[in-house]
Amino acid sequence: MRAAPFFPGQEMSTTFAMSVDDTSLYFDVSELTPKQRKEDAESRDLMGFLQVVLIGLGRPADHVAMYDEFGGAPWPARLGRYTDFFKRMGLDPVPPEHRHLHPKEEFYASLARALPPTDSVTLYMTSGTNGVLHEDPEALRVSRNVNSKFHFAANAPGFGIPVPETLVTTKGELGSEAVRDFMAKHGPKVMLKISGLAGARNVTTVDSVEAARAYVAEFDDSMPILLQQRLDFSRWTEMTADLRMTDTDISIANVRQIMFADGLWVGNLIGPDVALTEAHRKELLKVGEYARAQGFVRPEGINCGIDYFIDGDAVLVTEINARWTGGLFPTEMIRRVHADDETAVAFVDMVRADKFDRYLQFIDEHLYKEHDGPFAMIPLGASPIPQVIDGADNILSWQIVTGDFEAFKQARREQLGDGALMRAESISLEL
Repeated sequence: MRAAPFFPGQEMSTTFAMSVDDTSLYFDVSELTPKQRKEDAESRDLMGFLQVVLIGLGRPADHVAMYDEFGGAPWPARLGRYTDFFKRMGLDPVPPEHRHLHPKEEFYASLARALPPTDSVTLYMTSGTNGVLHEDPEALRVSRNVNSKFHFAANAPGFGIPVPETLVTTKGELGSEAVRDFMAKHGPKVMLKISGLAGARNVTTVDSVEAARAYVAEFDDSMPILLQQRLDFSRWTEMTADLRMTDTDISIANVRQIMFADGLWVGNLIGPDVALTEAHRKELLKVGEYARAQGFVRPEGINCGIDYFIDGDAVLVTEINARWTGGLFPTEMIRRVHADDETAVAFVDMVRADKFDRYLQFIDEHLYKEHDGPFAMIPLGASPIPQVIDGADNILSWQIVTGDFEAFKQARREQLGDGALMRAESISLEL
């Protein structure tokens, strides 16, 4: 069976198999450090809400592999509500009998023993832990190369791709003159990046060699480290895009502006307010040519994400993500429900467990295509694994708000109050 991060919407019937993959791309998961084990487990917990979105993005012929936790009350009923939302927005979702529960800790191995009879398996990314599904050492090698910050730093300039000034070193060489000169030139802070998990867990800012050493203290001296010029956020705007790659064509599927709240990524601004100039397009397509030259391509179409910054027509590319990206899910949902012409904010937030059913009712009352008001909501998903904060269980939720975001925040305060979507209060659409 074919297995890859196929671009959504291709004609093959597919089994969506998405859990945590990033760590096993470069590390033996049986030999992780305590910090890596903790972060790997946290990332696995988050993946539940991706599995819910896939119910809506899939079709009746598709199948979705999901965590066992979705089988316990009250989640079957909640999945029923999400399915109802998807149908009312005009989607034809994956039916309940095509949703398959597997233990979170051995997700891929369990799925491999009971694969549904589809044409393909769509992965989040090709990695080590899901090798039991793709069984393709060459695809794994390509994935390691194209997802590698270090491979990109070494090879992107040869494709004419503009990148921030970068220095590749190791933990053991952090005290070298080259490192000190780089930090003196680009300080007071520079970016430090290592291989590992997505979601900024492998990226930080450091202001000294000592701070850099502290960040990588648990690794041995051979650990590769990338230092990069930190861009001025008052000048540069952080963006992300997805490419659809086939063996005959590279196209830009979407662009989004990265949104932060209290210094943390929360989601994406999507819609007509997000610019893509011809100069941007030219540079992004160079990244696609780079990925294709490494062998990252499928005739059916495969997804490749790009992280980049813009200042007018100027572009600096920071990373390539040869996989599905977090922003691909909401942009595809927006396209499927025909909300392309509206300003939309897709964001991740938390809802206290005792308020979650009220949160679902709030979506019901403001559902896109049914609610006639200044804003509407497009539900994406939620994770069944609670996050404990201050002794209370919280549910990670993912949603899109179209229209007037300030009107949404006012309705949230009045109808949900504290403990539900509080992070939204920190999001502003002032560009």
